[in-house]
Amino acid sequence: MSAYTSETAILGEIQLKDLIALTDDAPRMGKVNQTVLNQVIQNASGYIDSKCANLYGTQLPFFPVPSSVANMALTIACYRLYRRREVPGEKNKFYDEFQEVKQFLDRVNTGDAHIDDLPTRDFAQVVSNVRPTIYGGATSNWPSNSM
Repeated sequence: MSAYTSETAILGEIQLKDLIALTDDAPRMGKVNQTVLNQVIQNASGYIDSKCANLYGTQLPFFPVPSSVANMALTIACYRLYRRREVPGEKNKFYDEFQEVKQFLDRVNTGDAHIDDLPTRDFAQVVSNVRPTIYGGATSNWPSNSM
C-alpha cells in the first residue's frame, strides 16, 4: 500500500507533543504510537488512490509521488489525526483545507481536474475508417486506394 506522506512531514504541521496526544491511546506510552500514525497515513494515501483510480488506475500508487499528492496526503492525515480527538463544538484546524482537498479529488475522480502534469489513463479509442469530406455532411472511406 502507498504512503504519500510521513511522520517527518506531519511534524512540520503538528508539534510533537500534540502528535503524541493525538496518537497515544490507552495505555499511555508518552510517545507517538507508530501503529496509529502509520494507519492514518495509509488511510490518507488510500483515500487519494481511490479518488484517482478512474483517471490514473494503472499509475497507482504514484511513484515518484507528485508534490501535490504529498501535500494532499499531509492535509488528509493531519485532519484525520485531529478528528480522532474531536471534542463536540471544537473545530478541526485542518477542516477547511481538507474540504478543499476533498473537492479537488472529487473533480479528479470525475476527470474534471488532473494531478500536476501526470498523463491521464489511456482509454481505448474506437478507430474509424470513415471521415467527413471537406464539403461537410457526406463521408468517404479513408484511406482510399482508388484514384
